[in-house]
Order: sequence, then C-alpha cells, then structure tokens
Amino acid sequence: MEFRLVYEGPLLAQGAKAAHKWEIRRALHPQLARLWQEKPLVAAASRLLDASPQRTPESIVVERDGLLFAPLVSPRLNLYAEISVLLMRQQVHGTVFSEGGDIDNRLKTLLDALRLPRGPNEGRAVDSRSDDPEPFFCLMEDDALITKVSVETAQLLRPAPPDHVLAIIGVHVKKTMLTYANMAL
Repeated sequence: MEFRLVYEGPLLAQGAKAAHKWEIRRALHPQLARLWQEKPLVAAASRLLDASPQRTPESIVVERDGLLFAPLVSPRLNLYAEISVLLMRQQVHGTVFSEGGDIDNRLKTLLDALRLPRGPNEGRAVDSRSDDPEPFFCLMEDDALITKVSVETAQLLRPAPPDHVLAIIGVHVKKTMLTYANMAL
C-alpha cells in the first residue's frame, strides 16, 4: 500500500521539543483518519480499530496515558514502512546548515512525529484531553518499523519563516508476512 502525507508548518531541528512533535502528529491525524475511510483500509477498519475494553487480537489500538492511538504500521499486523520525504524549505540548494536547522535533525523530528508518543503525555498539553480525537491516528507504532528513508530537498519559493517547510511524505507499507489481519492491506 502506498500513499502520501503532507505537512506544512514549522519543522524544528536541534532540541525539538516533544510538544512540537505532538503538533506535527495533530496536523497529520486528519489525513490518516481519511485514509482509514478509503479502500483498502475501510474494509478492515471495524476489526483493526476495535477500541472496546475486550479488544480483538487483531486490534491495532494502543492506549497511552488515557488516550487511544491507532498506528497503521504495527508489528501486530506484521507491517513495516519505507519513507521518502520531499522537504521544501527556504534555503537554497546546497545549504545543509541554515537558520531553520540542518536536514538530518529536521528529518529526525519528522520521523519521531510519525510514531506514537513515548512515555506519558510526550508533548501533549495536559489541558488538551478534550480536543484530542480518539482514536488518534498515527502512521506507525515505533520508528524502528522504518526500514528505508530517502530525502530530497528543494527550495520553497514563497515567503515563509526560516523554519517553515512543506514536506511531502511518501509512505510504502510492506508486509513481513501475509496474515489474515493484513491481507486487505
């Protein structure tokens, strides 16, 4: 299964705080929620997104600090991901270090934001419980499920702050083995 996600906004590099990663997760959630309403995921959604207390063994729903998450790429489904990123930023070609930060640390921030948060409330504001959707859709359970990453940079030719990017994230979801749970994917 292949699809693309789009993120536009700040992408911090050095010392990116967990709250920044949470905001990126929040920005990507609606796209992932929509993906679950499309083929092939819609056919498996009822059994894979079972959030009841007696979840089915196939359910990918994970509880973290009172919030339910639904990571598409999960070891429970025997899935992993290959990621390609087109990172459009203010800096001209050949500029590796810049005001907005270097590419590798920006990429690490983005990849961290694609996974479930680690630990209690990693970056989530304590008072935001009421406006966080359930399940909260994330791309993957853990960034260790990424087996390949490629990055291409390009100059963003419209005015924007130095740390602002337009990231087009290509995702290729693959199976480690075919099972009933992942057959539709």
